[in-house]
Amino acid sequence: MLGMMVGNLTSTGASKSNASSELGYVEDCRISGVVTWKSGGRSLADTGAVVIFLPRGETPAKRQTPGLIMPETFVALDNPAIESIYNAGGTVVRADSDGKFDVLVDQGREYRLLIVSKNLRSSGKQMTEQQSKVLESWFAPAEKLVRDNDFQWHEVNANGDKVDLGMLAFP
Repeated sequence: MLGMMVGNLTSTGASKSNASSELGYVEDCRISGVVTWKSGGRSLADTGAVVIFLPRGETPAKRQTPGLIMPETFVALDNPAIESIYNAGGTVVRADSDGKFDVLVDQGREYRLLIVSKNLRSSGKQMTEQQSKVLESWFAPAEKLVRDNDFQWHEVNANGDKVDLGMLAFP
């Protein structure tokens, strides 16, 4: 697993599924952002928030249990859920101690970004039917992934070499 993560940072993307040029490789797009939450009127880094990029139009070979990528039980290495998402062209990371994340994905693809807060419990917000269907194609049981924690859902286009999503704040 460590090899895959290091390879993702240094490769040209030749092993990914959507080679978009005649040269047989895909350019990488670096996507970054900062996840925060509010406490006592202050904006704090959401250290340990889980950041999941699911490639639009892809599904994994097998649905995974979400337990190993939930904020409280996240496992970075030897994680079949992360491997499955990576093999389909996506990625999963945790926000660092400053709330920052930085990933490489395939340039020119669309992604569904799910951020699950580590520090903010559920606000009662419900997923839409479409969001639930997307997660159900990746995870079983899908609702477990966001049941106890607040979440954000974004559509992200990996156009260009870099995409800065800026501040992704939980209220």
